[in-house]
Amino acid sequence: MAKDIHHKLEQRLLHTLFFLFGFGIMAWVPRFPEVKAHLGLQNGAFGSLMSTGSIGAFFGLLTVGHIIHRFGAFRVTVISISLLFASLGFLVHVQSSFIFLILNIAFGFGITAVHVCLNSQGFHFLERSKINLITSTAGYWSAGSLLTAIVSGFLVGRVGLITHIDVLCVVLAVTMIAIVIRLKSVLLESNTDSESDYSIKEIFTGFRIDWPVSLGMACVVYLEFALGDWGTIFTKDRLDVSGGLSTAPFIIFTAMMITGRLLVHRLQERNPIDLLVKRAALLAGIGFGSLIIVATLLPASFKWWSYALFILAFAIAGLGSSFAGPAFFAAANRRSSQPSAVVVGQFGVVNNVLLFGVKWIVAWTIQFTGSIALAMMIPTVMMLATIFFVSSLKENSQAKN
Repeated sequence: MAKDIHHKLEQRLLHTLFFLFGFGIMAWVPRFPEVKAHLGLQNGAFGSLMSTGSIGAFFGLLTVGHIIHRFGAFRVTVISISLLFASLGFLVHVQSSFIFLILNIAFGFGITAVHVCLNSQGFHFLERSKINLITSTAGYWSAGSLLTAIVSGFLVGRVGLITHIDVLCVVLAVTMIAIVIRLKSVLLESNTDSESDYSIKEIFTGFRIDWPVSLGMACVVYLEFALGDWGTIFTKDRLDVSGGLSTAPFIIFTAMMITGRLLVHRLQERNPIDLLVKRAALLAGIGFGSLIIVATLLPASFKWWSYALFILAFAIAGLGSSFAGPAFFAAANRRSSQPSAVVVGQFGVVNNVLLFGVKWIVAWTIQFTGSIALAMMIPTVMMLATIFFVSSLKENSQAKN
């Protein structure tokens, strides 16, 4: 049996995996205008096509946790990383919408498979070391997203989309698999207790939904998804700025999200997490929504004032939504009696179903109204609705069976 590695080294390697995960899957987001142009699609059709990744995500979240529980994390993680970067690499090569749809479903499955693998290991680390990495790993993921947004923004107009993504996929796949091999001795092992094993039937019959936590999570995270999907296109189309400048608001959003995740532990010393999330949701919802409305109502001659308001709106959204998602995520695991790998998957299934519907509504709101600004009011209202679910974050709260 391989010797376990030290907790500090394991922590650093997990942080690195989350960083590379964020760096990889968000690399093409600032280049969505190029992807859309490559496919020859309008905003509504492109948004609908992008939302099909939720189909793959749904099946990944439904099954991967059970597969890890049965076969262990090592093989599942290696295969998931390989699928993730293979599908992303092929996505930027195709011009057929149908082939893009198939690859995007595979990409969605790969993202959620890696998500379940890494977060399950985070909870496994918590159980063994009593050190909670949930918020910090989310911070490292965001840091990877921020750096890749900066790099991708810089590469727009300098390095071709295909070259950029191809090189990135190869390098990250090899690096992440090498780290997983190094972590092999401490990864979740396959289940040896036949009484706690899960059959295919029990994936469905044993499904548990913690509605307060799931609805709270969906409300708070969709603003991040909306800005990831539409932020760059919104800025470019509305203000007619260059490709590099159009990525700046999303970069600021990510930077503020990292800041919030790093500061939350200090804030929790004086305030309970449910109160912090409530205040943050109000800040993000009211601040982002009002600033976007003002920015879009300004005349064209005030273009750079509008751009400054966009920057401020994205900054407030990033800070306000930073630690709320990890807080609901941790609450889901704490309130459940099921294995962490299963909880991560089941929790994600509910949220992906909800987010899939919202993504379609947002995409077709844009298509029929021609206003991305109007569509952005949907995640704004959802962020404000988070306050109705914060009681589920209290330490003594329990899920209803």
